Amino acid sequence: MNQTIESTVYQSPERASAMSFTFPPGSSPLPPYTIRRGIGIGGFGEVYFAVSQAGKEVALKRIQRNLEIELRGVSQCLNLKHPNLISLFDICQDSEKRSWVVMEYVAGDNMRQSLDDHPNGLAPSEVDRWLRGIAGGVSHLHSAGLVHRDLKPGNIFDDQGVVKIGDYGLCKFISSSQRGGQTESVGTFHYMAPEIGKGQYGREIDIYAMGVILHEMITGSVPFDGESCHEIIVKHLTAVPDLSPVPQPYRDVIARSLEKDPAKRPSSVAEFMASLNLDDEVIQLSSAAVIEPNPAAPASTPNLETEHHSASGFHARAANAEVESKTAPQEAPVVEPGSSPSQEEPVLRAIRTCSKEFSGWWRSMDQRPGLQAVVAIVIGVVLMMHTGWLLPLLIMLGVIYVPYYVVRAIVLQTTQQPSYAQASQLAAQSAASRVLSPAQLQQEVRHAMRAKHPVVRAAELSTSWVASLLTVAAMTTGLAVIGLREKTVELTDIAYYVGIGVISLVSAAVLLAAGKLWERDEGEALTRRLVLAGLGAMVGLVAYGACEAFMLPMVADQDSWLGNARPVALYETDGTMKPAGMMAHFALLFFLVRWWRPADPLRKSRLSLWSVAVICVFAWLTQQIFPVPQPAGFLIAGMLAVTVQMSAPWIRPADYSDAIAGKRNPSKNIAQEA
Repeated sequence: MNQTIESTVYQSPERASAMSFTFPPGSSPLPPYTIRRGIGIGGFGEVYFAVSQAGKEVALKRIQRNLEIELRGVSQCLNLKHPNLISLFDICQDSEKRSWVVMEYVAGDNMRQSLDDHPNGLAPSEVDRWLRGIAGGVSHLHSAGLVHRDLKPGNIFDDQGVVKIGDYGLCKFISSSQRGGQTESVGTFHYMAPEIGKGQYGREIDIYAMGVILHEMITGSVPFDGESCHEIIVKHLTAVPDLSPVPQPYRDVIARSLEKDPAKRPSSVAEFMASLNLDDEVIQLSSAAVIEPNPAAPASTPNLETEHHSASGFHARAANAEVESKTAPQEAPVVEPGSSPSQEEPVLRAIRTCSKEFSGWWRSMDQRPGLQAVVAIVIGVVLMMHTGWLLPLLIMLGVIYVPYYVVRAIVLQTTQQPSYAQASQLAAQSAASRVLSPAQLQQEVRHAMRAKHPVVRAAELSTSWVASLLTVAAMTTGLAVIGLREKTVELTDIAYYVGIGVISLVSAAVLLAAGKLWERDEGEALTRRLVLAGLGAMVGLVAYGACEAFMLPMVADQDSWLGNARPVALYETDGTMKPAGMMAHFALLFFLVRWWRPADPLRKSRLSLWSVAVICVFAWLTQQIFPVPQPAGFLIAGMLAVTVQMSAPWIRPADYSDAIAGKRNPSKNIAQEA
C-alpha cells in the first residue's frame, strides 16, 4: 500500500525511465531550458531534469493541480537562501500558459535510498551528519515563519555531502470534495504529528517529524507502523513508542519529540539539537534568517504555511534577526578540502551502483529462499567453469586500473589542497578551546590532517618507507638467525630469507603509500578493498620475480581446500605456481584485510598483536584458496602486519589535543605548511 500521498516521488534514472512523462527528452516546453529526462511524478505535477542554453542544470516542476495554492506556497519561499535548503529560482509560464517552478537540481540520493540500503540503521557519524543538515534547513524555515509540514526521508537529499531539504514550498493540501473548497491535509502518515488531524500546523509538527526520522536513522524502522494508514494514524494518536533499542541521549530526545501534546515537545530546533550536544554554528546562523519580500507574491492572500503566526510576531522576529545579523560577527564557512564525494573515481562509482542494484534484486527474492539457493549455485558453477580466462582477465584489468587510480588520487590531492586562508580557518577552528568527546577529538585531528601540504605527506611517506626498511631488515635477520642456527649455512639458505624480506618490503611500501593517500577520511570499505586487490596483484607479480631471482621454492603446498583440483591458469600440473597464481594469492590477501586500518595514524595503538593475529588468520584462508609455498607465505603475512604498524605514523589518543593545536606532527603548523 502506498502511504505517501501528494508529495513528489524522485526516482533514479532507471526507475524514472519507466514512468510516463508528458514531455520527452530533448523538448523545450519552457525556453531556454531543454529537458534531459523526467525524474519524478507527484500529486501536483511532474519534475524534469533540464539544462539551460548556457549549461545551467535545474529541476523543472510542472504544476498541474491546485495551481493557486501551489504557486502561493512557492512564492513565499523564492528568496529563502540556505545551504541546507534546495533553492527555488523562479516561477514561469510557457507558451501554453502552463506554470513551472524552476529549482535547484540535486543529483545525489535522498535519505530514503540511504535508509533502504541500511535496513538496520545508519552509522552514528552518518546520523549526526544528516541530523545537522536537517536541523539547519528546518531552523532556517522556522526563523522565516514557515513550517515544512511534510518532512520525511524522501524530501531530504545528499548533494555531494551537503544535506538539502526539498518540497518546503509545496502546500500539502488537496481537495477532498467537489464542494466549497473543503480541504484535508495529506502527507506521509509515518511522519505526521497527531495534531495535524485537528488542523494544527505549528512548528511542533516538524519537531515531531524530526523525532520520527531520527528514530528511523538509528534503528532502521519508524516508531509507528501498521498494515493500513488507519492503524498508523491511531498509533500516532494513542500508542507509546518502544524506544528501548535507541541509545541515550537520543532516546530522551525522541521521546520528547513524539509527545502527543505539542507543548511538551522541544520548543525549537535549537533546543532539540542542544539536547544532543549538537547545537553548533549551523543552528546559530540559521536563527538569524530573514526572508526577503517577494513583490510577485499576492499580498492579499494569506499563506497557508504561516497563517497560524501573528503578523506582528513575524515582523518583530525578522527585525530582531536583522539587527543581530548586523551586529554579530560573521564567520565564514570552513570548506574541508578533499572531502567532496564528487571526487569519487567514476569506475568505482559505477561498480558500486551495479552492486547496489544487484543487492536490491537479490533482496527482492527474500520470499523465495529456494530460488536464491538455485541462483547462487548456478552463479558459482558458472564462475568455476570460466576461472581459466576470467581470473587472468580480472588481474590484467587490475594491473591497468590501479596505476590510473593512484595517479588520479595524487593529482586530486595536489590540485585541491586548501588555500592559506582555508588552512588558517581549519587550524583556528580546531584549536578552539572546548570540551570534546574522544570521537570528536579524533574527528578534529582528521580535519587537521586533511589540510597537510603534499610535500609534508611525501616527507612522512618517505620516513615510513625508511622505517619499513629497517623493520624488515631486523625481522629478516632475526628469522635467519633462528632458522639457520643449527645447520651449515649456504648461499641458497641466505637467499631464501632475503627473498622473503624483499617481498615483505615491497608489500609494505605499497600498503604504506595507499594508507597515506587514505588517511584524510574513513572512506568506503568496498572501494578500498578493490583498489587493494589490484595493488596485491601487482605485488604478486613482483613476488613471483623475486622468487625466481632468489630461487625460492615455487611448488605450492597440497594441503588446502582445493587439493590437487587447482585452476590450470594459476598452477602447473605438479603444483608449481604460475605468475597468475602468485598474483591471485596476494590480490585475495590484500582484498580480505582492511590494510588501511594498521596504517591509519589514528589507530588505537602503535602495534596491535590482535591485528597481527587476525591478518594471519586471513593469510590462512587465502592459503586454502590460492596456496603458496610455506612457511614463506605465513612469514610474509606476519612480517607485513608488523611492518605496516611499526612504520606508519601514529598519534597517541592522549596527544589528540596537541595535534589539533598544531603542536605535534602530522598536523604541525598547518597554516604555514599550506
